[in-house]
Amino acid sequence: MKIFLDTNILLDLLLEREKFEEAMIILNSVERGIHEAVILDITLVNVDYIAKKQKVDAKEFLKLIVKNCKITSVSNDLSLEALALDNNDFEDSLQYVCAKNEACEQIVTNDKGFYVGELEVLSSVGFVEGFL
Repeated sequence: MKIFLDTNILLDLLLEREKFEEAMIILNSVERGIHEAVILDITLVNVDYIAKKQKVDAKEFLKLIVKNCKITSVSNDLSLEALALDNNDFEDSLQYVCAKNEACEQIVTNDKGFYVGELEVLSSVGFVEGFL
């Protein structure tokens, strides 16, 4: 199954936040080839930026993510599609249209306000309970 991972799932793991355990289970399933994960290229930048603000070195973590996840990028057309969505969070809109473009089956996020369209949006807990 191809899933799209929101930035907060990676941060939960790296920063050992509340949903750390679920994030670890999900990333382990990706590393073992049970699921294919896709992330947006800006996710790497955002994770690094937030980690630095928390005084955490993310370099080895990012290498692990790059080795195990497909990194996708936005195009002009996808950016316009994201801007056309009825949503105030442009980053979420970009992630949504890229997930759809990559034919992901689900978006895994712990953002309760994440844009909901045609793709199923699940929390990390919901994904672990339903698919692992």
